Amino acid sequence: MRISGYRAGLAALAAGSSLVLAAALAGPAAATTTGAHTKSPASFPHYNHVFNHARHADQIWGGYADTGTQFTSISGSWTVPTLDCSSTPDSSVSPWIGIDGFNSSTVEQIGFDQDCQGGQAGYYPWVEMYPADSDYFTETVNAGDQITASVSVSGSAWTLTESDTTQGWSKTFNETGDDQLSSAEAIVEDLGDGIQPVAPFGSITFNNLTANGQPLSDAGTPNSTDIERGDTPLTQNSPLSGGSFTLSWLQS
Repeated sequence: MRISGYRAGLAALAAGSSLVLAAALAGPAAATTTGAHTKSPASFPHYNHVFNHARHADQIWGGYADTGTQFTSISGSWTVPTLDCSSTPDSSVSPWIGIDGFNSSTVEQIGFDQDCQGGQAGYYPWVEMYPADSDYFTETVNAGDQITASVSVSGSAWTLTESDTTQGWSKTFNETGDDQLSSAEAIVEDLGDGIQPVAPFGSITFNNLTANGQPLSDAGTPNSTDIERGDTPLTQNSPLSGGSFTLSWLQS
């Protein structure tokens, strides 16, 4: 989905990105914990679902996407998984929620990268209005943290919020734009053109997923998608139950 990494995000901010920070930290800035990964995230590009299918047979999205109506909001929560960087010392994958992208060329999304670099795990929150560049922000995210996020639109005014209730921070971004509103999704994405390695992360359970004020299972037509390499699935979704499902990593 996302087309740029940390350095491109900083460049966009320095140049005067169109994203405007609307609400800063809900509380004091969280200090970096001892041993926390402090390197910059890898610069792996992201691509939208339709574009990826046109490029190669590999599938980079795992999770659920609702279609069949216009979507003006989605929200949900999940727990940050623990990465196993022993077999893939340099890799990246990204959980997020958003609107558009499953069958359209734009995506309004917020989440974080979970990276292994040199065998060290790190987590880096971001927001993006694809095809514009990602904007990374610097708040601390650690394995085991509770994340909540939401994306909504009224007319052409977008609001994208991400909170780490464990660390005690929340960020809200405002953007403007006219988009198709054709899907709402909760996704784990394999990053990068050519499909990058993915560190084993066990599973991610998305909870409290609502779109247009309804549980994700009832808000539209749910479409299940798995990360795949050729004909080999790398993830598997549990059934979508109301607003909850678990995406499991199948490879060791």
